[in-house]
Amino acid sequence: MNPATPKTKNSKYKEEFITTNGVKIHVGIWPGKGKTIICLHGLSGNLYSMRPLAERLYSKGYKVISYDLRGRGKSDKPQSGYGFQNHLADLKGILKHYKIKNPIFFAHSFGCMIALRFAILYPNDLKAMILMDGGGLLSLSKRLQVLKVLQQSFERLDVIYSNISEYLNLVKNSPLVPTWTNEIEEYFRRELEKTNNGYVCHMPKFVMEEELKEMGGSMHKKNILKYLLKNPKRVVSKMIENKKLEFEKIQSPTLILRATEMNLFPKDDLLPKTSFLSMLKRIPFAKGEEIKTNHYGILFEKSIERDKVIEKFLKEI
Repeated sequence: MNPATPKTKNSKYKEEFITTNGVKIHVGIWPGKGKTIICLHGLSGNLYSMRPLAERLYSKGYKVISYDLRGRGKSDKPQSGYGFQNHLADLKGILKHYKIKNPIFFAHSFGCMIALRFAILYPNDLKAMILMDGGGLLSLSKRLQVLKVLQQSFERLDVIYSNISEYLNLVKNSPLVPTWTNEIEEYFRRELEKTNNGYVCHMPKFVMEEELKEMGGSMHKKNILKYLLKNPKRVVSKMIENKKLEFEKIQSPTLILRATEMNLFPKDDLLPKTSFLSMLKRIPFAKGEEIKTNHYGILFEKSIERDKVIEKFLKEI
């Protein structure tokens, strides 16, 4: 079976490539007639991460666009040029290409960080945001704890799997995925790319390292010290840049969903309660809801509670 073959309930769904900011970006489009929703996936995700939720929103009449961030899926994977400034430039290019004004952002995890920065820089260019379990400001100790959770993502990269089942069994046995469903299996099949010797995850390990380096971190703690010794000014500036966000500048209605369950270790939630409450206090038009699931469950699990909250928010904006 070809893991990249798209399956969708929508016969008009299409995928295409556009070039923006010097990079070829892979885009999926559900062509509804309502407001346009732009999906922004997580750190090691791809455009298919948001597919089940995108199709639900499409069924409600929305036009939905999801795309592979640079370095992921079928988008180009340059050796350098990552970090939020490049992701924001890519996003601006996509909006310009499709002539989209006042979109609604629907983001998960790392995608929330992109959405928030866009909303701060361009407060009048956004209709609304839905942020799922991401975007909160974290202490250094909490960042290191999050790094432990991300180790599971690191370990699957650059590994050649002899067959698809080998990879699926690895993911299936991970506590990060709370409930195994056909939709989840289909997504993880699409994470794979065919190689001469088997299959490999769509995101190269160097992309993960470049992204973390742009946030003042690394896949390995020892590298953080190495980067700090090599260019202390740059590392410190990146850390400060990602510790301070002017949430008060955001003018768009914002829905923040927080996953309340832990992932691998005690107190390893990726959007801690304190960060969640701080966002609700500082973002002028923010609403929040806690969902009883973990970081991946809030994206992949079927949740009537989550869907009702999202649909109610969209109707009110």
